[in-house]
Amino acid sequence: MAPRLACFGVFLMFCATSWPLASAAEKSDADAPHWSDALKDIPIGPFRLDVGGSVRYRYEHQDDFNVQRYAEPRRGFGSDDFLLQRTRLEFTLRMGAEARAFVQLQDARVYDSDFKTDDFDWRLYSCPYRNPLDVRQAYVEWLHIGGSPFGIKIGRQAIFYGDNRVWGPGEWGNVGRYTWDAVKLIADTPAAEVHAIFADRVRYDPHSFDEHDSRLDGYGVYAMLKKLPFRLDLFWLGKRTRPDMVVDAKGTRLDLDTHTVGFAVDGKLGRGWDYGGTLAQTFGRRNGVDVRATGGHARLGYTFNHPWQPRIGAEFSYASGDPDQTDGTFQTFDGAFGGIDTTKYGWMNFFCWMNIQDYEATFSFRPTRKAKIAAEYHFFRLDEAKDAWYWSSGRPARQDATGKAGSNVGQELDLVLTYDFSQRLKAMVGYCHFFPGPFLRRTGASPGADWFFVQTLYTF
Repeated sequence: MAPRLACFGVFLMFCATSWPLASAAEKSDADAPHWSDALKDIPIGPFRLDVGGSVRYRYEHQDDFNVQRYAEPRRGFGSDDFLLQRTRLEFTLRMGAEARAFVQLQDARVYDSDFKTDDFDWRLYSCPYRNPLDVRQAYVEWLHIGGSPFGIKIGRQAIFYGDNRVWGPGEWGNVGRYTWDAVKLIADTPAAEVHAIFADRVRYDPHSFDEHDSRLDGYGVYAMLKKLPFRLDLFWLGKRTRPDMVVDAKGTRLDLDTHTVGFAVDGKLGRGWDYGGTLAQTFGRRNGVDVRATGGHARLGYTFNHPWQPRIGAEFSYASGDPDQTDGTFQTFDGAFGGIDTTKYGWMNFFCWMNIQDYEATFSFRPTRKAKIAAEYHFFRLDEAKDAWYWSSGRPARQDATGKAGSNVGQELDLVLTYDFSQRLKAMVGYCHFFPGPFLRRTGASPGADWFFVQTLYTF
């Protein structure tokens, strides 16, 4: 208990030292001088240098679940309290408005967690809590070369589009899920901005320098159309692994060559209405069998004309499952390159975009200009009862191959308060509870799970 109290004490000390900055900023104009202004637009010959960064702390209390799984017997279904720290330092060297070099250093650490680094298969997947000082991004970018529509971005980079559902880095996690050693060719025309991407995944190594992992390639074309009354993105994404790629501690190999095509839309409809959606279809080959899988998401919301800006919304997320894993067709949608730890399928991250039906209701309001209170309710079902429930990491959590356990996995209630002390200091407090459904009660231990967190984010 003492180490955990110390852990929480460190967090409170950070909040206390940050509060005076927030109070002063709250009373000043948004354009008031800040100490970090001296680190911007520094002349270096023909270049200009900007230095910035962020410091994020998050205290978490997890009860009857952890980052790896739900209701883990070997830990006695106990609780874990820990503090996450993520520090980023960024350097941008600019030459004019179209060319720049960017370097982002990241230091991610965890204090007082029950997990050790080697409890994660970090050689296969990134350790989500810890990755000491390393280069997260380092790229050069030159847009509109010679006044043309064409540009290039090459080097280590985070790739994200739209709401990060199809391709995103997974920013909520302490380390992050995806970064890439990539080449991105860019064509920016009046009709559309089109990106052609060729990338190798970066494997986060908590013990040494992060290296690219040539066993997983990502490539594709992402087009963002212009001159429309709404946002419309079209995409084709390819995912390919080497045949010797191992995906778990059992030595299971994955030979994958798939293609995902689809679109994403976002816009407003009339006064107060907003909508959005994504539809993706995957085809190709996986371990010698055909792949036919579908993923989708739909959102509709209404914001009332009131000073508190109350908004109600409904969302539905869908990812196909596989009803028969022996029929020669693989039908489980695999989430494309969507960032894990996205909070898109519940803040507790019990689910990912695989074999899921997520019925969601949302409500939010702003009692002050700086505060936002949001509530989410999720009802989770398996799309196919014979397929697995997949954890946020994409690994099977539980499965009843007979389908007799049913499809009702459970429900989740999320309450989150966000408060902007200033433009640079933001805080979040959240409480979430998971209610197990019949599928969990019929397949093993099924306690209700709780999660509480407090987060501060300071940027400069």
